[in-house]
Amino acid sequence: MNFKVDILCKAFPGKSTISALGWSNVVLIRTKDKNILFDTGAQGIRPNILRALGKLSIEPNQIDSVFLSHLHFDHCGNASLFPNASFIISEAEWKYATTEEDIFTTEESVKYLRDRKKIIISEDGDEVYPGMKAIFTPGHTSGGMSLVLEADGEKWIIAGDAVKNRVELLREKVDMSLNNEQSRQSICRIKGLADRVLPGHDCWMKIENGKIIPEEKVQVDITLPKGMQDGKNGVFKLVIENRPLV
Repeated sequence: MNFKVDILCKAFPGKSTISALGWSNVVLIRTKDKNILFDTGAQGIRPNILRALGKLSIEPNQIDSVFLSHLHFDHCGNASLFPNASFIISEAEWKYATTEEDIFTTEESVKYLRDRKKIIISEDGDEVYPGMKAIFTPGHTSGGMSLVLEADGEKWIIAGDAVKNRVELLREKVDMSLNNEQSRQSICRIKGLADRVLPGHDCWMKIENGKIIPEEKVQVDITLPKGMQDGKNGVFKLVIENRPLV
């Protein structure tokens, strides 16, 4: 394997009665001479991204490329943090984001991206870097893309919101899509190709003999202001265990 993969900001699969959570995966892929980011997350995680990059001794201006799975607020909201990056976007997604109305598309990010260097992907399966290919996985949006990594004889797919969580991966049915049949086909394609999948809003999953096996426990802590003792000493722990799904 000629690259290293780190999740800079981890996702959580869930909804809120107050607002869309927007807690999606932000992934750093490092080769010998390139730093590649998969998605940038929502604006609320800016300090987390910068802190995570700092722990790896990487400055935002050292990110060479940003692969954007699609242009919803929780996946491209921090594009402006990376001034030297080229942005990898599918042709269909760029057209959709710049011509169609979608409440989840951020005008600020699209405006910023208009003047940035872009690598527009028009062919399914285009090689982005050696051992990394972009595949079209529409449904959630018109031009959604996923990234296929060739890793020691295995295929790892970072899926974005083509598949948002473990249940969608198992059942091949999605909660939110512009085209449910396209989403189903995209998930089936991902499952047919991958040994390992990272959904947009969940942890890494192994696919073995029809089983979907989460690789870790997913946890988010919500801390209340000091003096409020609800939860456990003012902390609510949201935990999803790593049980296989069949």
